[in-house]
Amino acid sequence: MTHGQRETWWQDAESLRRLVTSLAGHDATPAGAAAIAAFFCLQDAPGPAAVLQQTNWQTPDWLAALQGELRADGGDLAFLTSGSSGAPKPVRQPWARLAEELDFQADLQGPARRIVSLVPAHHIYGFMFAVLLPHRLGVPVADLRDRRPAAILAALQPGDLVIGFPQIWKALAQTAVQGGWPVAPAVRGITSTAPCPPETARAVRMAGFARLVELYGSSETMGIGWRDDPAQPFTLFPYWQLENDNTMLRHAARGFCIALPDRIAPAGNDDRHFAVFGRRDGAIQIGGINVHPDHIAAVLRGHPLIAAVAVRPYQAGATLRLKAFLVPADLGADLAALRREIETWLRQRLPAIERPRSLTFGSALPQGAMGKPADW
Repeated sequence: MTHGQRETWWQDAESLRRLVTSLAGHDATPAGAAAIAAFFCLQDAPGPAAVLQQTNWQTPDWLAALQGELRADGGDLAFLTSGSSGAPKPVRQPWARLAEELDFQADLQGPARRIVSLVPAHHIYGFMFAVLLPHRLGVPVADLRDRRPAAILAALQPGDLVIGFPQIWKALAQTAVQGGWPVAPAVRGITSTAPCPPETARAVRMAGFARLVELYGSSETMGIGWRDDPAQPFTLFPYWQLENDNTMLRHAARGFCIALPDRIAPAGNDDRHFAVFGRRDGAIQIGGINVHPDHIAAVLRGHPLIAAVAVRPYQAGATLRLKAFLVPADLGADLAALRREIETWLRQRLPAIERPRSLTFGSALPQGAMGKPADW
């Protein structure tokens, strides 16, 4: 398919099956039906949702029924904001914007023998690269999300394009070097969903991958910039311009503006390159999902037996996790019973990725010599 032509990815039953399975799992449930209807912005059409609740979306008949509801122009699609803490909000993206980025990414990434996906297909990053790009390039997709790093490396074929995120890239590089697993020739990679540490990007290249493209963006903005050298700044996608003291993006052709989620600054000798200096909203990323420690602390403060809370990230091996320091309202409380109570409270209110893995109790929140909050 040439650029500018109308995409019909949803007419590919395999692509559609992979997407809806990522959205809703394998078994038909009302919650799964609602997730599928929300993604395709079909909430105002009760027919499709009712069909989804009553049929198995792995069958050809169901796929054909959904295909009949989708227009050739793709319409709007709704992506959740990276699983952010609190109530993830859907962000509707018009097909014209998805197609614009797809055109650019097809040129940037170039041809591939196969797409190897290590990310969910229904997040905007996974949808762009595990659904749209393989359809555009006319290549198959290998979903290897359930495999360990050594098995992923063993399954790679020359010319593959691997879609991952920083933590899996770190694991792949370490396994390749420490375990002596060779990387097939001309295998390239893409990383997104969280900042990729420079040492991880360098380790991926040293492990034998031909290229690693780091993408910067979000569900709200879609793609903003890219680089394939961690020592260099990001390059803006060709249709974006920085505006308003680098807090906004303006679309060069259409004129609309979008607020940037991070603090950025121009880098280099022109206005097409920039560096990123962290989020404006205090979010961190765990397993490619935005998590807000302040929100999790607020949930813990809502328990009547807790007087004060601090929540911080910590490194658990190769994985970033959360820990919480809790001051009981009754300093003489049975801490073992209180721990069980708090763990139940968290399970009822937060998804697993947002629940602190470590709970520490004490009489006062940790402070440094200057009275500022301290780690523990």
